[in-house]
Amino acid sequence: MRAMPLVFAVVYLLATAVPSDAGPGPDPAPAPTTAAPDALRHVRPRDTVAALFLRFGNEKSARFREIVRALERSNVIVYVEVRQASSHPVGGGLTFIGEANGVRWVRAMVDSGTPSHLATCQDIVRLTSILGHELQHAVEASQAPTMQDVGEFERYFRSIGIAREPKILDTMAARQTGKRVADELRGMAQPRGGVASAAN
Repeated sequence: MRAMPLVFAVVYLLATAVPSDAGPGPDPAPAPTTAAPDALRHVRPRDTVAALFLRFGNEKSARFREIVRALERSNVIVYVEVRQASSHPVGGGLTFIGEANGVRWVRAMVDSGTPSHLATCQDIVRLTSILGHELQHAVEASQAPTMQDVGEFERYFRSIGIAREPKILDTMAARQTGKRVADELRGMAQPRGGVASAAN
Protein backbone atom coordinates (compact mmCIF):
# COMPACT_ATOMS: atom_id res chain seq x y z
CA MET A 1 0.00 0.00 0.00
CA ARG A 2 1.33 3.42 -0.86
CA ALA A 3 2.18 5.59 2.08
CA MET A 4 0.53 8.75 0.79
CA PRO A 5 -2.66 8.14 -1.20
CA LEU A 6 -3.94 11.35 0.37
CA VAL A 7 -2.21 13.43 -2.31
CA PHE A 8 -5.18 12.57 -4.47
CA ALA A 9 -7.60 14.28 -2.08
CA VAL A 10 -9.13 17.11 -4.04
CA VAL A 11 -11.37 20.11 -4.01
CA TYR A 12 -14.75 18.91 -5.22
CA LEU A 13 -16.44 21.58 -7.28
CA LEU A 14 -20.05 20.58 -7.61
CA ALA A 15 -22.32 23.08 -9.26
CA THR A 16 -25.26 21.55 -7.41
CA ALA A 17 -23.65 22.16 -4.02
CA VAL A 18 -25.25 25.57 -3.60
CA PRO A 19 -28.87 26.37 -4.50
CA SER A 20 -29.25 29.58 -6.48
CA ASP A 21 -31.10 31.17 -3.58
CA ALA A 22 -28.55 30.04 -0.97
CA GLY A 23 -28.56 32.06 2.22
CA PRO A 24 -25.63 32.94 4.44
CA GLY A 25 -24.71 29.32 5.06
CA PRO A 26 -25.82 26.01 6.48
CA ASP A 27 -28.06 25.55 9.45
CA PRO A 28 -26.38 26.99 12.56
CA ALA A 29 -26.11 23.65 14.33
CA PRO A 30 -23.70 23.88 17.24
CA ALA A 31 -20.41 22.06 17.16
CA PRO A 32 -20.44 18.73 18.97
CA THR A 33 -19.64 18.89 22.66
CA THR A 34 -16.72 16.53 22.08
CA ALA A 35 -14.74 19.36 20.49
CA ALA A 36 -11.63 20.64 22.26
CA PRO A 37 -12.32 22.64 25.43
CA ASP A 38 -11.36 25.89 23.72
CA ALA A 39 -14.05 25.26 21.10
CA LEU A 40 -13.12 26.52 17.65
CA ARG A 41 -15.22 29.24 16.09
CA HIS A 42 -14.19 28.99 12.46
CA VAL A 43 -13.39 25.27 12.26
CA ARG A 44 -16.53 23.43 13.32
CA PRO A 45 -16.76 19.63 13.54
CA ARG A 46 -20.19 18.29 12.61
CA ASP A 47 -19.74 14.83 14.11
CA THR A 48 -17.78 13.13 16.87
CA VAL A 49 -15.23 11.55 14.51
CA ALA A 50 -14.49 14.94 12.93
CA ALA A 51 -13.95 16.33 16.45
CA LEU A 52 -11.59 13.43 17.18
CA PHE A 53 -9.54 14.06 14.03
CA LEU A 54 -9.33 17.79 14.81
CA ARG A 55 -8.10 17.05 18.33
CA PHE A 56 -5.57 14.51 17.08
CA GLY A 57 -4.24 16.85 14.40
CA ASN A 58 -3.94 19.77 16.80
CA GLU A 59 -2.15 17.67 19.40
CA LYS A 60 0.28 15.84 17.11
CA SER A 61 1.07 18.10 14.14
CA ALA A 62 2.51 21.62 14.23
CA ARG A 63 1.52 22.21 10.61
CA PHE A 64 -2.07 21.16 11.34
CA ARG A 65 -2.19 23.60 14.29
CA GLU A 66 -0.87 26.42 12.09
CA ILE A 67 -3.56 25.80 9.50
CA VAL A 68 -6.30 25.82 12.14
CA ARG A 69 -4.91 29.05 13.65
CA ALA A 70 -4.85 30.65 10.20
CA LEU A 71 -8.48 29.69 9.68
CA GLU A 72 -9.46 31.05 13.09
CA ARG A 73 -8.08 34.43 11.98
CA SER A 74 -9.72 34.24 8.55
CA ASN A 75 -13.07 35.12 6.98
CA VAL A 76 -13.90 31.44 6.38
CA ILE A 77 -16.17 29.18 8.42
CA VAL A 78 -15.38 25.49 7.82
CA TYR A 79 -17.81 22.71 8.68
CA VAL A 80 -15.86 19.45 9.05
CA GLU A 81 -17.60 16.13 8.40
CA VAL A 82 -16.39 12.54 8.25
CA ARG A 83 -18.46 10.28 6.01
CA GLN A 84 -18.23 6.60 6.89
CA ALA A 85 -19.52 4.70 3.87
CA SER A 86 -18.03 2.05 1.61
CA SER A 87 -19.73 3.72 -1.37
CA HIS A 88 -17.29 6.64 -1.06
CA PRO A 89 -13.59 5.69 -1.34
CA VAL A 90 -11.00 7.17 0.99
CA GLY A 91 -10.44 10.81 0.08
CA GLY A 92 -11.56 14.31 0.79
CA GLY A 93 -13.12 17.38 -0.69
CA LEU A 94 -13.96 21.00 -0.04
CA THR A 95 -17.30 22.37 -1.21
CA PHE A 96 -18.45 25.96 -1.34
CA ILE A 97 -21.64 26.65 0.60
CA GLY A 98 -22.10 30.40 0.42
CA GLU A 99 -20.90 33.89 1.29
CA ALA A 100 -22.60 36.64 3.25
CA ASN A 101 -21.36 39.88 4.77
CA GLY A 102 -17.78 39.03 3.92
CA VAL A 103 -17.90 35.60 5.58
CA ARG A 104 -17.34 32.51 3.43
CA TRP A 105 -18.85 29.14 4.32
CA VAL A 106 -17.30 25.88 3.15
CA ARG A 107 -17.60 22.19 4.00
CA ALA A 108 -14.53 19.97 4.40
CA MET A 109 -15.50 16.34 3.90
CA VAL A 110 -13.29 13.37 4.72
CA ASP A 111 -14.35 9.95 3.42
CA SER A 112 -13.12 7.00 5.47
CA GLY A 113 -14.09 4.44 2.80
CA THR A 114 -15.76 2.17 5.33
CA PRO A 115 -18.95 2.06 7.40
CA SER A 116 -16.92 0.65 10.30
CA HIS A 117 -16.34 3.14 13.08
CA LEU A 118 -13.44 1.02 14.39
CA ALA A 119 -11.72 0.87 10.99
CA THR A 120 -12.19 4.62 10.57
CA CYS A 121 -10.54 5.33 13.92
CA GLN A 122 -7.71 2.89 13.19
CA ASP A 123 -6.94 4.89 10.01
CA ILE A 124 -6.70 8.13 11.99
CA VAL A 125 -3.26 9.17 10.70
CA ARG A 126 -4.17 8.97 7.03
CA LEU A 127 -7.63 10.48 7.49
CA THR A 128 -6.37 13.35 9.67
CA SER A 129 -3.74 14.04 7.00
CA ILE A 130 -6.52 14.26 4.41
CA LEU A 131 -8.33 16.68 6.71
CA GLY A 132 -5.17 18.81 6.89
CA HIS A 133 -5.10 18.80 3.08
CA GLU A 134 -8.70 20.01 2.92
CA LEU A 135 -8.19 22.66 5.62
CA GLN A 136 -5.31 24.02 3.53
CA HIS A 137 -7.82 24.41 0.70
CA ALA A 138 -10.01 26.37 3.13
CA VAL A 139 -7.04 28.66 3.89
CA GLU A 140 -6.65 29.14 0.14
CA ALA A 141 -10.36 29.99 -0.12
CA SER A 142 -9.80 32.74 2.44
CA GLN A 143 -7.13 34.27 0.19
CA ALA A 144 -9.39 34.74 -2.84
CA PRO A 145 -10.14 38.40 -3.59
CA THR A 146 -13.81 37.57 -4.10
CA MET A 147 -15.93 34.42 -3.75
CA GLN A 148 -19.60 35.25 -4.16
CA ASP A 149 -20.72 31.96 -5.67
CA VAL A 150 -19.63 28.50 -6.74
CA GLY A 151 -18.55 29.85 -10.12
CA GLU A 152 -16.02 32.17 -8.50
CA PHE A 153 -14.95 29.35 -6.19
CA GLU A 154 -14.23 27.14 -9.20
CA ARG A 155 -12.48 29.88 -11.20
CA TYR A 156 -10.26 30.78 -8.25
CA PHE A 157 -9.10 27.22 -7.61
CA ARG A 158 -8.61 26.68 -11.33
CA SER A 159 -6.34 29.75 -11.37
CA ILE A 160 -4.13 28.57 -8.50
CA GLY A 161 -4.42 24.83 -8.88
CA ILE A 162 -4.04 21.76 -10.99
CA ALA A 163 -7.05 20.56 -12.97
CA ARG A 164 -7.35 16.78 -12.68
CA GLU A 165 -10.85 16.54 -14.18
CA PRO A 166 -13.35 19.19 -15.32
CA LYS A 167 -14.86 19.50 -11.85
CA ILE A 168 -11.98 18.19 -9.71
CA LEU A 169 -9.08 20.46 -8.81
CA ASP A 170 -6.15 20.31 -6.43
CA THR A 171 -3.24 22.54 -5.43
CA MET A 172 0.42 21.84 -4.80
CA ALA A 173 0.16 23.67 -1.47
CA ALA A 174 -2.53 21.27 -0.25
CA ARG A 175 -0.59 18.23 -1.43
CA GLN A 176 2.53 19.42 0.37
CA THR A 177 0.52 20.23 3.48
CA GLY A 178 -1.13 16.81 3.54
CA LYS A 179 2.25 15.09 3.26
CA ARG A 180 3.77 17.29 5.94
CA VAL A 181 0.90 16.63 8.36
CA ALA A 182 1.17 12.89 7.72
CA ASP A 183 4.91 12.93 8.37
CA GLU A 184 4.41 14.83 11.62
CA LEU A 185 1.64 12.52 12.77
CA ARG A 186 3.90 9.54 12.11
CA GLY A 187 6.84 11.27 13.81
CA MET A 188 8.89 11.18 10.61
CA ALA A 189 9.68 14.90 10.45
CA GLN A 190 10.53 17.69 12.81
CA PRO A 191 7.72 20.30 12.90
CA ARG A 192 8.51 23.45 11.01
CA GLY A 193 6.67 26.72 10.74
CA GLY A 194 4.58 28.32 8.07
CA VAL A 195 1.32 27.47 6.38
CA ALA A 196 1.89 26.77 2.73
CA SER A 197 0.29 29.42 0.57
CA ALA A 198 -1.29 28.89 -2.80
CA ALA A 199 1.10 29.17 -5.72
CA ASN A 200 -0.05 31.25 -8.67
